[in-house]
Amino acid sequence: MKKTLLLITILTAGISNAQEAKRDHNPEQMVSIQSKKMTLALDLDAKQQAQVEKLLMAHTKERLADKMTKEDRSELTNVQRFNALEQMLENKIARKREMKSILNADQYIKWEKMITRKTKDKRKGVKQRRGARGDRNN
Repeated sequence: MKKTLLLITILTAGISNAQEAKRDHNPEQMVSIQSKKMTLALDLDAKQQAQVEKLLMAHTKERLADKMTKEDRSELTNVQRFNALEQMLENKIARKREMKSILNADQYIKWEKMITRKTKDKRKGVKQRRGARGDRNN
């Protein structure tokens, strides 16, 4: 019994440390990794990589500046939520246009597919988590 309890404790500590390790990177490191992954996936040249990294850094700083706590989000009025959503969509459109100007046609098509797949994967993960906990809206 003691061995089982000790094993469970060690595994729990290991899992929690492994999950936190993902968040140890600062924004600059994450942008660098992201741009290098895109360079590999899209075969970017040095100029394109620098432009993409600059765009990603601007997006990251913007996202961190606009980040709200859960309590702050729950206190927003409907008008404020609408304005925030509208601003987010305008930012996405601007980033998409900038990426289109940086990438060539083939790279842009491949990038679009990457973004679409990531979005689907995120939605799938949210549905799975809600299914595990039960839907909160019901």
